[in-house]
Amino acid sequence: MANDGKVIKLVARPVRREVFKNGDAEVNLGDRSVFTHDLFLDDEKVGFDGGLCTVVRVDPDGYYIMCNVSMFLADGTIAFQTFVQETFPPPPFYAAVTGGTGAYKDACGEMNIDPASPDTHFYTIYLDGTG
Repeated sequence: MANDGKVIKLVARPVRREVFKNGDAEVNLGDRSVFTHDLFLDDEKVGFDGGLCTVVRVDPDGYYIMCNVSMFLADGTIAFQTFVQETFPPPPFYAAVTGGTGAYKDACGEMNIDPASPDTHFYTIYLDGTG
């Protein structure tokens, strides 16, 4: 069900990240990063997210990760997924909104993720539909 194109802007601040290696090389197929951020709107904490990124391809020109993340907000959850080439420092990139619960039931759209610094990421969520 389409709506008026709701936009949600959040600030994400990392809380914890753990890396699990799948081999001895610097980057290995199957290496994983598990992480969580606190989410803020106008300096008020409104929820958190958690996700898993896995290295799914290693090429001479770099490596690629697939990430699945969910946000927990007071009025529901939003899930998103992305597939990107890992670079440092990471440039802004997009993720697909793959669904949600509560106020975000049947949500679809995309999210811009701007990892502005190691301590601050900007999330802009463009919802095309909610239930």
